[in-house]
Amino acid sequence: MGCDLPKFRWKISQSDNNIDRSLYGFIELILNNRCLSADQLDRFLKISTDNFDSRFENDRIERALYTFKNMLISDEPIGIFGDYDADGVTSVSILCKFLSHLNKKFVFKLPTRDDGYGVNIDVLNYFKEQNINNIIVLDSGSNSRDVWLAGEKMGLNLLYLDHHEILCDLDDSINLVNPHIWDGDPLCSAGVILRFLMLLDIFEDCYEIYPTLLELAAIGTVGDSIELLGDSRIIVKLGLEQLKNTTLPGIANFLNKRMPFITIEDLMFYLVPLINSAGRVGKPDLALNFLLEMENNRSIEQCNLLESYNNKRKSLQSQFFSICINHLNENLYSPHVHFMRIDNCPKGIIGPLASRLACSYKRPFFLCSGEQLLYGSGRSPGNDVDLIGIFDQVKLEYPEIIEQFINFGGHQGAVGFTIRKDAFPEIKKSFERFRVKESIPFLNVDISFNGFAIDDNFFRALRLMTPFGFGNPKVVVCTKDVEFRNLEAQKDYSETVLYKHYNNIRWIVRNNKQILKELLSGRFDVVWEAKVKNDGIDFELLDAKMVFLNC
Repeated sequence: MGCDLPKFRWKISQSDNNIDRSLYGFIELILNNRCLSADQLDRFLKISTDNFDSRFENDRIERALYTFKNMLISDEPIGIFGDYDADGVTSVSILCKFLSHLNKKFVFKLPTRDDGYGVNIDVLNYFKEQNINNIIVLDSGSNSRDVWLAGEKMGLNLLYLDHHEILCDLDDSINLVNPHIWDGDPLCSAGVILRFLMLLDIFEDCYEIYPTLLELAAIGTVGDSIELLGDSRIIVKLGLEQLKNTTLPGIANFLNKRMPFITIEDLMFYLVPLINSAGRVGKPDLALNFLLEMENNRSIEQCNLLESYNNKRKSLQSQFFSICINHLNENLYSPHVHFMRIDNCPKGIIGPLASRLACSYKRPFFLCSGEQLLYGSGRSPGNDVDLIGIFDQVKLEYPEIIEQFINFGGHQGAVGFTIRKDAFPEIKKSFERFRVKESIPFLNVDISFNGFAIDDNFFRALRLMTPFGFGNPKVVVCTKDVEFRNLEAQKDYSETVLYKHYNNIRWIVRNNKQILKELLSGRFDVVWEAKVKNDGIDFELLDAKMVFLNC
């Protein structure tokens, strides 16, 4: 085909032949194809806090609850330390809301990006100087051995609630609540603190604030891209429902144009960036105040302030994106891996900027900025490009260069690092010598049908499977041996309806006149991605293979 289709290698799990075509039959087929266990499948469908992961209730939790109860009855305030991103801010706001409801005094502290990620000894001293010995650390601390030891020597009563992978030897005496310890359901820190508080006997008397805590935990879960299965799916599903009638004035003022139907995309692309903007170009306290404020007029002012910060973040990101593009266009070669330095780039936008560059160039990007020390982020374009694998390969071939990294960590798709400025030229050469093995990516097809003979039960099943996101991707559908004749195209071909079940169930292609021309030339197997909307479902074309040419 002239438009270079197909673009993927298809992995089709099962067709619609001889399957249970009931509402739950379709869901069970798709989830079985995704290798979910029987327990995961049951909890996927039964959205209730009664179906929370029972492994969260264990001896370590009991010990942490005992510590927390003693903090509550103590005469001194509780110190709270969090993080500057959406998960860190929502975690702190959940605990602040809960303590305020109990009329318990507290003092919170959020780090800025200049302070760096995680709890440190300076944080302990900050609270100690205020005669606060009971301290709760949220969204960090799982790998802070120096802080654990310092806290013990200072006589502090520390409780850590976190979700990050534990990379150091864990001392059993440390009061740490982290699902990784007992191989529990994936949770963000906002989810951890919500589940923790719900185990308290006194939580039964906190029904007034429960909806608010649920909303905040849902926002934190989406903001931290947690797998939407198990406890996290329950939290987000219930939280999205509650957000229709949010009890938080700031969020109500921000999302009012999208109510009464709030989607995960509203959180992912609008609300989470708003909350993150304070930590990226300002102070995260602004976002926390926005979430805690209950007076409507002040919440409007804070919402407007955050929107101005978010606009500043967007402007800075666009400005530095243009600088990067100009720099790349000046080069006479295009490496498989880009390792770039850009002067005067704020720390808060390096990550999003690297992500935008990786998506634009379809290559992994490592981007850094700074003075004597360069702080950086790496982002993968996807397609199975593993950033940790690239780092390990460079480390194997150039061990002397890797010693110049002060730190490096993250996961396959996103990493953070710090290097010395004078080591940058050699590090750049080492990484840009790396060649990424290019291959045709796989496309996992959840279910296939013969033509468009599809039951209404399938469309209802898609709605029941929402919200879609990380860990629960949008359903990919194959329609076999189809022919297109009567197309409804916009004048600019920005959107063309290829087939319509009824007005709110459409099969469409966007922004590709060449594909439309090819699709009229024969019969095809076509793969679509289902996008569930408030008023219907759009199946957007992903790929196609010709099965018969019209001559």
